[in-house]
Amino acid sequence: MADEGLAGGFSDAGAHAGTGTGQPPSGRVLAVDYGERRVGLALSDPTGMIAQGLETIQTAGSGETLASIVDIVEEKQVREIILGLPVHMDGTAGEMAGKVEELADQLRKMVSCDVRTWDERLTSVSARRAMHEMGGATRGDKGSLDRIAATLLLQNYLDFRRDVDKEPDTRA
Repeated sequence: MADEGLAGGFSDAGAHAGTGTGQPPSGRVLAVDYGERRVGLALSDPTGMIAQGLETIQTAGSGETLASIVDIVEEKQVREIILGLPVHMDGTAGEMAGKVEELADQLRKMVSCDVRTWDERLTSVSARRAMHEMGGATRGDKGSLDRIAATLLLQNYLDFRRDVDKEPDTRA
């Protein structure tokens, strides 16, 4: 799933520091696929290796969305939050990307774990394809689509982190 054409990347340069052990740091990672009507969530296992869909939140307002995310962070002992950053295929950011960055800034003030944005290009396309291949209809089941998109986003991120941690440190 990691090679679905997702060019993933951090929005904050230098955010990742490898552990030098060939293993990513342990702890749960929460992925957030933010939308104006729904927020898809996915959570990693405690080792930070495998993503699984969590739930879809119907957004009644940004305050409720933030409170729900903060509750999950505390309950599940999340060490890092990844927010899907919707960028255009040419890499430019649109209006929704600005809203995601605002959400990230608000979350940074409310939680003690790391909060990062991650390029989510093509996750919705991949989620639709996955639902279709599993025999599901995407019409009328947008909540499942958002949850699958968050899961794909998270697995892409986890795979990237694992690959980066395997690279030898060439700094002198």
